[in-house]
Amino acid sequence: MKHLNYLQYMGRLMLCMAFILGTVGFTNGCKAKEGEEIHHRITHYRPVSSWEKVADMDKVTILGPATISQEQMVQYILSRNSNPKLNCSLEELVAYYYEEAGFEGVRPDVALCQALKETGFFNYGNDVKPMQNNYCGLGAIGNKVPGYTFYSPQRGVRAHIQHLLAYATTEMPKKDLVDPRFSVLVEKYPHYRGAAKYWPDLNGRWAVPGTTYGQDILRLWREARQFHEGENDLNKALEAAQRQPGEMVNWERVYGLAYPEGNYEVAVLSIDHILKLDKKNIDAYVQRANVYREWGYNEKALADYNAVLSLDEYNYAALSGRAYLYASIQENRKALADYDTLLNLNPGDTVALYNHGCLLADEGHYNEAMEDLAMVLNLEPDNEIAQQAADDLRAYLKK
Repeated sequence: MKHLNYLQYMGRLMLCMAFILGTVGFTNGCKAKEGEEIHHRITHYRPVSSWEKVADMDKVTILGPATISQEQMVQYILSRNSNPKLNCSLEELVAYYYEEAGFEGVRPDVALCQALKETGFFNYGNDVKPMQNNYCGLGAIGNKVPGYTFYSPQRGVRAHIQHLLAYATTEMPKKDLVDPRFSVLVEKYPHYRGAAKYWPDLNGRWAVPGTTYGQDILRLWREARQFHEGENDLNKALEAAQRQPGEMVNWERVYGLAYPEGNYEVAVLSIDHILKLDKKNIDAYVQRANVYREWGYNEKALADYNAVLSLDEYNYAALSGRAYLYASIQENRKALADYDTLLNLNPGDTVALYNHGCLLADEGHYNEAMEDLAMVLNLEPDNEIAQQAADDLRAYLKK
């Protein structure tokens, strides 16, 4: 699965060869066994959508006290979903989070925001159903697998908090263990124990690839903190757009405010209106696809990416988004085909190179994967993610 144009281009860099020669002796002929998923076993080896680093404002610890009251969290949730699908009252569920998380030392308000992200503000709509009392997607791995069911809302909350503890600390939970995945993580992925100090440290661990997973949770948390500071800019912009629905600039402003806050519902609503006004607005289709992808509506995202590519075969943003989506749902060959196209268009795209290498490793093409990582490191010698992936792959191949 060679992308010849970019290999010829990057092959001129001699450092690549020195890097590769260090592994050729023991990688020839290596093939992954059927069903193996390499990036599930190599800690840092996973596709990324960008090289974003954790901003200072996102260095919020998983362990700590709440900074938002229970009452404010209830009102915030109701502002986004007036009829949450729960097996208890919303007030009771919020109280369970503050009780269970507070007892274990986890931030209750942020843990609750993680549940809001996972369930779509308790609207659900994906594989997990409301009756399961599963608020964090435990055991839901896609492909219609619904995950675990807990016999009461409080038990589901406790399992959620205990699973966070498995990542945030090496201590055992103080209450009886109810998280069915806790022992699995401890035994099979011991390197994850205590590895997540901040919420973005869950990226690629709790959610794969999940490159902005923790940041999305914190966006909701900040939105909840600001909820009672009066009518915010988004509400004002939405009202203005609804008063003049034929003015595209109004809906563009709504999108610009909703998407960074993680308000995917309003972001999609705004793009829907933009597309009503301009059915051939390619940028809007790409934006909506990206929102759907981050929201977890993969089929809708794919439909929008395909719509763009039917109009513009080499639209770089749509190809990048579709390739990353395919990678995240482990459609490796489709993702590789898109990354091949991207690298022919732009041989120096280090994100595409890294992703291509990750996918090649998943497919058992270790020499070619190492070539891709070497090229990333030639272009970006200080790229810690690519260096860690290369080190992990070397270590794996020496076993």
